Amino acid sequence: MVAPVIYGCEKMTRDKRYVELLWEGKHGNHKRDREISIETTDLSFRVVETVNKQEIKGLKPPSFPEDPYPKNYPEDWKNILIWGDNKPIMTSLMKQGWVGKIDLIYIDPPFFTGSDFKVRTKLEDEKNKDEPFIVEELTYKDTWGGDITSYLGYMYDRLNLMKGLLSENGSIYVHLDWHVSHYVKIIMDEIFGTSNFVNEIVWFYKGGALTGVKKGYPKKHDIILFYSKTENYTFNQPKYDEISEQMIKRWGQYFDEKNRIRFGQIKRERKTYQRLVKKFINKHGREPNDEDIAWEIQGSLVRDVWDDIPEIRQSERYVESIGYATQKPENLLKRIILSSSNPGDIVADFFCGSGTSIVVAEKIGRRWIGSDLSKFAIQLTKKRILDIQNSKDLMDK
Repeated sequence: MVAPVIYGCEKMTRDKRYVELLWEGKHGNHKRDREISIETTDLSFRVVETVNKQEIKGLKPPSFPEDPYPKNYPEDWKNILIWGDNKPIMTSLMKQGWVGKIDLIYIDPPFFTGSDFKVRTKLEDEKNKDEPFIVEELTYKDTWGGDITSYLGYMYDRLNLMKGLLSENGSIYVHLDWHVSHYVKIIMDEIFGTSNFVNEIVWFYKGGALTGVKKGYPKKHDIILFYSKTENYTFNQPKYDEISEQMIKRWGQYFDEKNRIRFGQIKRERKTYQRLVKKFINKHGREPNDEDIAWEIQGSLVRDVWDDIPEIRQSERYVESIGYATQKPENLLKRIILSSSNPGDIVADFFCGSGTSIVVAEKIGRRWIGSDLSKFAIQLTKKRILDIQNSKDLMDK
């Protein structure tokens, strides 16, 4: 049996030199290439349910303070949630005039882990309320028969479609980990161009079980690849201007009960204070005042290593946890969406899973399109949207 070949190949295109990742079946006879044709596919989405704007009593207000529905949010717009394979979905959206219309795409696709992911639901029996039983349901498969070429082809086709849907000011974030992020980066260099690579973001999540410790370093981070469509992409520079739970843990002794900084406490701990002063002088060339020290603690620019957003542990102790194995925290998506879109922009997630990106987009006033192959994921996303007070219109397709 001949093993599949994966290698980098340097190509010349006129005067441009770039690296292309090649694998068996990328261009040509692979069975995947006969799966769908961009020229012929035009799905007519069937509306299953339309949920109108409504007041939902007894629910807490959205957790984000931003105005959720700005003036430039068209009154006739309906957010769209689609159940199905995202490749024909995106192809059909392109045929229906969505080329160049989406301002931000975030995807959290399969990681090529070789595992299947399930959700566990607790059901209570009326007769035995003290002994609920657990039902497991498959959310998605991340098994590829050991053949990475299938995975790469799968991502290559979809990333090409996503580029076509992005607006000229748009950008894309692809959330992966150590399994295939290096392969996908080369694919994205080819599709979006190396000049449109913006950042490789390291999301370092603390806490939880450590893996890979038998012989090696524990694996505790994901990779988020950030590319733009053109050089004129939207970007609102994020800052650590809010006191997160992680910051309270790190600097807790320096804040009072109202999250105000205790400058006297900082100054009493001379080593900490001197370190902050030295850092400020090296950066600005002058002595800092109290406001400057506060800025050093909580107001610096967000860098490409994000260590202030913990992962969601699947436990009742974690408020956000809904039992979805690959659920991402809302603050992670809030940072991405606020940074790379403006109020009223269209945000899309074609692997919406537990629906976190859609929920955050809804809360902070972005229009959105979501899709997933799992019917369970679609139902879960819809439920989370409806749990938001004053939810905008939702069209479930």
